[in-house]
Formats: sequence, structure tokens, C-alpha cells
Amino acid sequence: MRRSLFLLPLLLFSLVPGIDAAEPPSYTQRDWMVSLVNGLGWSFGLPDEPEDADYLRILEGGRVLRIEAEEVVGRDDMVSVKDHAIFGPFSGSGWLSGIATPTTAHLRFLLPLSGRYRVTAALRLPGHRVTVGEATLEGDGAEQFREVSLGELDLTAGELTLVAGLPANGGIDFVELSAVALPAVEPLGGWVPEAPLSRSDLAVTAARVLGLESLLPAAGKPLVLEAESSRSLDGAEVTRVRHLGEPSGGAWVRAGNRPARLGLDFNLPKAGVYTLRVRAEGDAPLTLLLNDRDHLTGDFPPYLKTLGLGAHYLTPPRARLLFELSPRAGVDRVELLPHRSSPEEYRRLVGLPSGDAPLSGEELDRFLALLAAIGAPR
Repeated sequence: MRRSLFLLPLLLFSLVPGIDAAEPPSYTQRDWMVSLVNGLGWSFGLPDEPEDADYLRILEGGRVLRIEAEEVVGRDDMVSVKDHAIFGPFSGSGWLSGIATPTTAHLRFLLPLSGRYRVTAALRLPGHRVTVGEATLEGDGAEQFREVSLGELDLTAGELTLVAGLPANGGIDFVELSAVALPAVEPLGGWVPEAPLSRSDLAVTAARVLGLESLLPAAGKPLVLEAESSRSLDGAEVTRVRHLGEPSGGAWVRAGNRPARLGLDFNLPKAGVYTLRVRAEGDAPLTLLLNDRDHLTGDFPPYLKTLGLGAHYLTPPRARLLFELSPRAGVDRVELLPHRSSPEEYRRLVGLPSGDAPLSGEELDRFLALLAAIGAPR
């Protein structure tokens, strides 16, 4: 937060519009997509000849990659590609079959974004090994293909080689890498590469790169969701006990002696930025999934307490929260505090002038240089 507050006067000082040429060039959102990825050092996960989809993949922040083994295996590897389903269904166009003795397959792929990834694979027969760099994971398949969780790896964006060690007559269908999604960096309404680039696009993307949306002005009363109103209690129960704190609505939801889930679906009055606040308790970190994408975590004490879990841009009509509750953990209520989220508010937040005056190349260069100087790892 201290970094964010320090940033604002810098932007106000630095982004006074330059003197435009008589006929300034016309910039598109595509130009800004490319500039952001390259200028902020996020280009390691791009192919040699990137297309719009490659830039969007990095900016949207999703981190799930399925590697179809038969599509990326090395030509000289002692394996063959099969397309029959004798050993169960498979994804893609086929699967890799080993030989009568243990062998290896080199799976080369491009990882768009760095992170700590959970590795799963569809394997046949016991005794598989997966190596990336110095790290090795092991897993066992069965007579028929089955999906196996192998563990986690710290991976860096760019071209990588996964060395798969197959047992005699073993098989690999796919390897899937999954990590928590990063916050999306995009204008209001998403990217439209051919669309003209506006100052509002610059302001919104800058606020999201730097995590400033929580600084937008508050706008009215919060939307309150009582956990006991949920129609999706999977292993959790409504309780009225009060020794861990007075529940806000007279009751709250708590897991028993086993992990449980709590789902909350709600209607949004309008699109905008909302700060999420949760009143909960637990002996282990509470995790939740927002709109099937954003994984959030809160460290709550063993009594009911309200914590903020960040600002998020949400769009109507519906939204969903799915809580993963550890044994004896519980949730009392959720608050969504709205912020004023108009393009003008974003421009004011980062110090860009209002109006639709054409953007100059000098202005864009200064803006990108300032973002790069502050730093925004991805």
C-alpha cells in the first residue's frame, strides 16, 4: 500500500501530455498489449513469432497448460504414438507408448507464465518419472490410463523440456500444469486489439498492473451475504454457537471434523470494483475461489474476525464464492464494498488527464517507462 500511495504524485507529475504533432499517430489496444508485455519484462513466455492470442494469454493471467505428449515428443525418442483406446479413453490425437524396456521421452513446450505449478499426468502402469531441470517427480499409473497427481514444481516462463521416464510398456497421454491465476490486466470490457487506444485504457491497465484498484473512492453501502443463507453446504452445517464470537445474523456456517465446502451465489447490482471482506475463523488458512478463477487465501484466527481479501472487478449478473473449509473452520458473513469504477475515476487515480485528446508517442513512452521503473513481476 505504501508503494501505491507514493506512486500517485509521481504519475501526476510525470504524465502531463506532451506536445502532439500536427497529425499524431493512431494507436490501438494491440500496440499497448505488445508494449506492456515487452516493456514490463513479461515476454519470456512468448513464441518467436507471437500473435494476439500469445500476448492475451500472458495479460489475462491464466496458468493452466495441458501438454499433449504425442504433439511435442522428440523425434529421436524411443517411443511410439498410438491412437487406440484399448487402455481407456485419451485426450488429443493419441498417446505415447513406451517399449519393452524403460525409456525416456523429451516433451518440449513453451510456458507463458512463471510460477509454482501442480503437475498431473495421465499415465499407464507404475514407475513413471518426470524431470524438469534438477527436479524430479514420480507417479504410478494403472493397467488402464488414469490421471495422477505428481506434485509441484517451480517453473520459469519460456521454452522448457520435460523429460518423462516411462517404465517398460508404459504410456503417457498428457501432462497438465496448473497454478493459481494471476490478476488479469485488461481494459474495462476486455481487450479488443483493433480498437483505438484511449487514456482510459492506459489508466485501467496501469491500475491493475500496480494493484491500485482498492484506492478507488468508495461508492455506497456494502452488499452483505450471510453464510447461513447458502444453498450449497457440502459437509458444513449452520450453527448458532457464540463462544467464538457473536454471529452477525444470529447464525453462521461451520465445518465438522472433516474438510467441507461452502458456496455463496449472489446477484451484482452493477459492474465495478468491489473490496471483498470476510468474517470467518479457523486454525488453518481459509481458501476460496471467486468466480471459478481467482484463488484467495486468508489467515483467520480461531475466533470470528473480519479480514479484507483484496479488490476485484466484478460484472453482473451473477457471481460466486466457493470456500474450502478445514475441519472446524467456519464463515459468518461476506461483505462486498463497492468503489466508484468509471473510466474517469481510473484516470484520476493514476494522474491521467480527462478528455479524448489523441495520445502521443512521447506520452506512451513516459507512461510505460514509469510502470517498468516501479516494477510489476508476472
